[in-house]
Amino acid sequence: MLNQVFYISVILMLSLGSHALSTRISRGSCQANMTAVGDLNMRRYEGIWYPQFTYPLYHKSLPKCVKYNVTKDISGKYRILRSDIDNQSGNVRRRSTLILRVNRKGGKYAIRTDNSPDGLNMYVLDTDYRTYSIQYACIELEGILNIAYAVIMTRERMPSSEVIQKTEKVAELSGIDQKNMVPILQGGCPIDV
Repeated sequence: MLNQVFYISVILMLSLGSHALSTRISRGSCQANMTAVGDLNMRRYEGIWYPQFTYPLYHKSLPKCVKYNVTKDISGKYRILRSDIDNQSGNVRRRSTLILRVNRKGGKYAIRTDNSPDGLNMYVLDTDYRTYSIQYACIELEGILNIAYAVIMTRERMPSSEVIQKTEKVAELSGIDQKNMVPILQGGCPIDV
């Protein structure tokens, strides 16, 4: 059974293609008690976000200096422009991800992935739009296994300890399991990353 769970985990992670996210793999279904914001305002959500905490990557170390810039292009579609520095090579990496659709009332948006025509739903569990955002996604396989992604982000690359404490508290209230989350290194980053 354990080999089957591992095999299924690998297939699900590979199905995300180049959008492999920092994830937590667990047995059973996705958490049922997650509640997203009731009215996601993408105009207010636009702009730069710095991930501070996430689940670890299973196959390699986390990048550093990660930055997401949520923008609206000339066709009216939202995109996430991501930049980071690979910890192994030291190279700056940039990627653009299309947001396929926004469900304002559902508090979620779907991002394009290489192998999913419907995209991956990203739930914004909580945000004040000015200082923090907590995102969550989960894929499950018939209640046997789930792969969860969670990230705590702030508008400032180096937020105050008060903002960090507030985001951790809000994440806990939102149902995010933080015991396995790891910090993303944001210190000493070049301005253009």
